[in-house]
Amino acid sequence: MELYGVSVMQLAGELPYHAVLVTGLVLVATRADRLPRRARLLTATGAAVLLVAGLVTLAWNIAIPHLLDSGWLRNAGFGRLSLLGVAVSAAAWVGYPVGTGLLIGAVFAGRRPVDPSADAWGAWTPPTTDADATPAAAAPATTPWGGTDRPPAAPTQD
Repeated sequence: MELYGVSVMQLAGELPYHAVLVTGLVLVATRADRLPRRARLLTATGAAVLLVAGLVTLAWNIAIPHLLDSGWLRNAGFGRLSLLGVAVSAAAWVGYPVGTGLLIGAVFAGRRPVDPSADAWGAWTPPTTDADATPAAAAPATTPWGGTDRPPAAPTQD
């Protein structure tokens, strides 16, 4: 009976991860209008790959204590257990990076091209006010702490 407690704890620990992936798949399926087609396909595929890899790993982690307790290791069972362990590990080694890579690809596939005229340094212009229309000889505005909104004058060379 103790083994079932371990299985329940393993399931409870993995449940939030799988819930997030299922929620992501549901959102991609129901809100298809919010993503471009390529980003939607990459997101759905990446979440599905991660879900399958996670479920295979979860099934193995739940099954291994029961297999060890049942005496499955007798009669050359260790070789079978090792082979299954390598197969599950290989599925995880391939599944997690591929799924994560697909999700990262979906992020970049969903981006829209930036307008080339929007330069990061020259795109913003300060708003104009009536004070800006005054001649340059006007005194700079002072701040509540006594400073000004203009940089200090450059030092003169003698």
